[in-house]
Amino acid sequence: MKQFHFSLITFSVLFFSLFTFSVSAQDTPTDTTSIWKKGGSFSATFANVGLSNWAGGGQSSIALGAILNLNATRKTEKSTWENILTVQYGMARVGESDFNLFKKTDDNFQFDSKYSYNLGKNWSSGTSMNFRTQMASGYFFDRDSLGEERQGQLLSKFLSPGYLLFATGIRYETKIFNVRYSPLAAKFTFVMDDSLANVGAFGVDEGKNVRSEFGSNFDAGLTYDVMENVKLSSTLNLFANYEHLSQIDVNWENLIVFKVNKFLTTSFSTQLIYDHDVLIPQEEDGVAERAIQFKHVLNINVGYTF
Repeated sequence: MKQFHFSLITFSVLFFSLFTFSVSAQDTPTDTTSIWKKGGSFSATFANVGLSNWAGGGQSSIALGAILNLNATRKTEKSTWENILTVQYGMARVGESDFNLFKKTDDNFQFDSKYSYNLGKNWSSGTSMNFRTQMASGYFFDRDSLGEERQGQLLSKFLSPGYLLFATGIRYETKIFNVRYSPLAAKFTFVMDDSLANVGAFGVDEGKNVRSEFGSNFDAGLTYDVMENVKLSSTLNLFANYEHLSQIDVNWENLIVFKVNKFLTTSFSTQLIYDHDVLIPQEEDGVAERAIQFKHVLNINVGYTF
């Protein structure tokens, strides 16, 4: 079975690569000095609250975070090839260091590659690849008899889970809005840590490391300048397995950025995830059940765009 999954993933990667490069070769202009546009940004955040004999109560805290975004776009009259790498990580400690540990608050590693071939005004066909995972392990935390925090049950780690999605279809796009429907899509869920795989974490069958699904995929995106120096972006991804079309996986991300100056920005982001196959242990009783995952992050960033 592992050989089957490996062959399937290899075929998908090769198909995506061959499709992209073969079609790209057909419309490569003689002068290639201007068709690639590259850029990126890096920002870091730091927050600290220190309390001593504070009558109003509360706890001291430290929070750290960083965001790296790299992008490269190849655009010609006939096609567009977009590549985006996003890396986010954050950690925080609430309370005195003798009793409390640093815990991660944000952890995301994502790579997107989308190729589209122009069919006419606002319409294109193409294929896309999305890969996402995390970098550090995630745990439940509890306290020992002395009240000191300690790591509890392992919940996740690098490539546990990891998600790889290939999709081929048709796209409609304007300056601020785009929508793509892909009737041919393949989604792979990886749980490479055996201790998690053996209990069927993240929807894989118990004892397996990879779960493959074939279905249809729907993407919608919005990028809008709300006002000067305020930008809103929103992306919605829906995936339906052909074996269970009523069970739709949802990933909805929103980001609003307030630009203060060249180096200082404030951002607020949300992410909502629902995966019918993922059972999440509840903190109240530890029972795993289906649930909507939701995250919001407010950052004041000091960084640089290049």
